[in-house]
Amino acid sequence: MKKKKTWVACIIVLALFPFQVFPRDQVSMTLGNNPRKIFSLSINGRTQANESGPVLKAQTDSAPASAPVAGEYTVKNLAQDFLKDAGQIWSYPAHIRSHDLLPLAILAGVTGFLIAHDERIYGGFRDFRENNAWVSRVSPVITTMGSYGAWGTAALFLGVGLAAKNGQSVETAVLAVNAMLQSAILVTFLKDMTGRQRPEAAGGVDHWSGPIGFIKQFEKGQTGLYDSFPSSHAATAFSLATVVAMEYEKNTWVGAAAYAVATGVGLSRVMLDKHWLSDVLVGAAIGHAIGRMVVRNHRRRYPFVPTVGIDHGSLSFEVTYIGEQQ
Repeated sequence: MKKKKTWVACIIVLALFPFQVFPRDQVSMTLGNNPRKIFSLSINGRTQANESGPVLKAQTDSAPASAPVAGEYTVKNLAQDFLKDAGQIWSYPAHIRSHDLLPLAILAGVTGFLIAHDERIYGGFRDFRENNAWVSRVSPVITTMGSYGAWGTAALFLGVGLAAKNGQSVETAVLAVNAMLQSAILVTFLKDMTGRQRPEAAGGVDHWSGPIGFIKQFEKGQTGLYDSFPSSHAATAFSLATVVAMEYEKNTWVGAAAYAVATGVGLSRVMLDKHWLSDVLVGAAIGHAIGRMVVRNHRRRYPFVPTVGIDHGSLSFEVTYIGEQQ
């Protein structure tokens, strides 16, 4: 019976992953790693040549939008971008590409393997926690970075960006909120569809009840016991970490620190009896994939950043292209 349940869980994972985990990048150009100044003009007789010649004409012919700066985001354009990103995620089943199949197969295979061994893995985590008292003290602190700690971090980026008129900080906050919301919606749907029992519900016994679990959670004393797969904390933490790492990609340590914290969040969920390791893996994959999609879509929509300033006593105007071709 136990083996039968394990195979049922694996089938569910294999069925859901190709349709939900990796949002499709629908454009042929992935943007954002190598900013290039493509046009520069100074008043008072000081001029600088266009550094990339034909690129300026090729890009301006399509009249792309300029990236909003601090204070210029509106409810309308935020809502439009959010809905476009959501549409791309949920329409992915109709647009699966052949080169997506291998990473999806690997991820599904690893997840299936973990599901088959989750009870044993969970037992190892539990033994480690019981033999190391510091784990019980640290885990509740780290895990908050997958919930209100993550939202607080986004709010901090926004506050600092508005106060310092730092467009990059504001953009990081806006994209992080978008990614975390998208992840939360998708994860909630998957939780309701799979109905996996949390480790704490039956002392480390794995059980899947499918959509019935959604109904069970409304029974007295059952709230939150059948929504283990995938981990929403891991999805939130990795959504934030991915956005921060991509926005500050020139500073390698920023990305490393962001992913380290997100990984700590995932491990803390297992240590706290809230999730199986496979829940954390899938949540992290969802958060990372959606975070990348949100940032890349934003750069595709707003590939040009205009800058006005004073250069050696002359008024200057520059346009920077923030894209990269793959």
